[in-house]
Amino acid sequence: MLVLDAAPLARARSGTIRVMRVSPVESPSRWGAVRENARSSGSLGEPVAQRMIAGRYELQQLLGRGGMGEVWAARDGVMQRLVAVKLLQAHLGTTEGEEMFFREARTAGALSHPGIVTVHDLGRDGDGTLYLVMENVPGRNLGVVLEEGLPPVRDVLAWTAQAADALYAAHTVRIVHRDLKPANLMLTPAGSVKILDFGIARYISTLTTASRVIGTVAYMPPERLLGRAGDARGDLYSLGCVLYELLTGRTPFSGLDRPAAMYAHVHTPPAPPSNHRPGLSPHLDALLAELLAKEPGDRPASAAEIRDRLSHPPASTLPGALPTLRAEPSHRLVGAVTGDLRPPPAQPAMAKPLPRLWTHTTGGRVYSSPAVVDDTVYISSHDTKVYALDAATGIPRWTHTTDHTWWDVLNMGRSGSSPAVVDGTVYIGSDRKVYALDAATGTPRWTYTTGGVYSSPAVVDGTVYIGSHDKRVYALDAATGIPRWTYTTGSFIHSSPAVVDGTVYIGSNDEKVYALDAATGIARWTYATGGGVLSSPAVVDGTVYIGSDTNVYALDAATGTRRWTYATGTYSGMDSLPAVVDGTVYIGSGRKVYALDAATGIARWTYATGGGVQSSPAVVDGTVYIGSCDQNVYALDAASGIPRWMHTTGGSVLSSPAVVDGTVYIGSDDKKVYALDAATGRAGAS
Repeated sequence: MLVLDAAPLARARSGTIRVMRVSPVESPSRWGAVRENARSSGSLGEPVAQRMIAGRYELQQLLGRGGMGEVWAARDGVMQRLVAVKLLQAHLGTTEGEEMFFREARTAGALSHPGIVTVHDLGRDGDGTLYLVMENVPGRNLGVVLEEGLPPVRDVLAWTAQAADALYAAHTVRIVHRDLKPANLMLTPAGSVKILDFGIARYISTLTTASRVIGTVAYMPPERLLGRAGDARGDLYSLGCVLYELLTGRTPFSGLDRPAAMYAHVHTPPAPPSNHRPGLSPHLDALLAELLAKEPGDRPASAAEIRDRLSHPPASTLPGALPTLRAEPSHRLVGAVTGDLRPPPAQPAMAKPLPRLWTHTTGGRVYSSPAVVDDTVYISSHDTKVYALDAATGIPRWTHTTDHTWWDVLNMGRSGSSPAVVDGTVYIGSDRKVYALDAATGTPRWTYTTGGVYSSPAVVDGTVYIGSHDKRVYALDAATGIPRWTYTTGSFIHSSPAVVDGTVYIGSNDEKVYALDAATGIARWTYATGGGVLSSPAVVDGTVYIGSDTNVYALDAATGTRRWTYATGTYSGMDSLPAVVDGTVYIGSGRKVYALDAATGIARWTYATGGGVQSSPAVVDGTVYIGSCDQNVYALDAASGIPRWMHTTGGSVLSSPAVVDGTVYIGSDDKKVYALDAATGRAGAS
């Protein structure tokens, strides 16, 4: 997503333009790039009346305004993906403004690199509005990261190396950025860096005098301040200013007013960064001195050289791996870095490992939700098999065939039993049995015959708790499968149990929620809802959260007394298991995802999908991951419900996601298991 001109929205501090926080309530770390760099007049992030651009881009929420225009979160109806749409502001609707807009789009669109934001489309709408369609980039810009304290040196070097690699790709096709700064470097949840806003970049061959003064003074190379055209080495100077700030928390000439800062860029050598952050290597000081040289010819020859020098810093002079500086809450620095820098061959190092992406095709629909344990994904399919897939590649380690009858084929079971993996054993239900399989080989340790199992097991203190279509809740010995007790409800059970503090909580289609003694199966209380309870309970801080046909309930865990209910208004046979995180209950019902206040049940936000939501949400690092019967997997901002990305599968997604190490694992009705990038929704090959 391209960052808008933030000058009207920024505040000056120590001679540097820094972005404002969006609000005192919403943390910028939960907003996308544009949301961190621009704020609309009172309506940022609020849902609005839908508008369609070019007959395919449905505007959903305003993300920001700036000097060039507005940016909206939108859904591409043709490609079925989430995008960002930039609209040219009306006052720029002149011939000159239109030429700048299209020049911006074509320049950015000429670049193809994972470290550079992707431009998908541009054009003019029927009413004359000019638009630019870009990828929607989640994460935080490095300006916001800096406001949270100094990052570890190791991460700073990796981020800068990635930015240098992207710059090298742009410079190779004679495109310069001309306004590189922390606010234009986006750090995604996966730890990768993307350069935003090549909007003022110019083809070197078409530079004009007027274009040479565009940029931010705190990061501007001397030659441009002197009115010279300059070249790609100006970007290297700006990158040096960024690296200097990431290492020290200040730009090379912080504390000066604008005229004094301009003079210093041209005439004054900056202080070594180690003056501001004791312990930095003298080799880092030397590298920064080269990058910030007044004459372009004295700087490194290319961005590729910077990439290579940063990618693999040599071993520290101290024993062991290169230590890092970390910022305590008070921003007091702890530790020291004495590492060296010399040119190695290479690709840029990543601050975090890349996600491992793949898809695996099974022989049947995948309603089961995955369990990911010890680098293995365990999941079942309606082809009668339980799969153990390598989490890195999707290659099967083993499969085990279960029982599967005509009754199961007809009824399908909307959710399907999902595995629980405990102490080297996979516990899972099938049509007529509960299975305990060796996690390493898939060999059965025991099976227990019931009346049909779509409930998923909970394994606590050596006991497997599970519900069945024969109306019973079972407590089975985890080692042998021998029943310890059973409890009979009034109807079939799809709900999966939650076992907390010696109590088993579970729902039944007889319109009741049960609290059973975990040791004996004796009922402690029951609560009658207004519809069948297919949802599974979540028990947090003495409260049971669970869904019914049309309502979400919060019940006192000790007594079953209702604390609140929230009516969704749509009969859905609610299957979704709530996720309760940071005082918010996330759950799917009907065609919506809900975020409810855990204490009151008041809705904080809702998000409408294109189909029924029977998947249960996973909430990780401020993102809600959930599937829908519209064939999509969604990643929504946990604080606002604003979509970060959407991935389209080939079938309904009733499976609930598991999110591990930056990868979303989930099944689909198209018979596939997916490993998706948690930051972008990107999928791997089959």
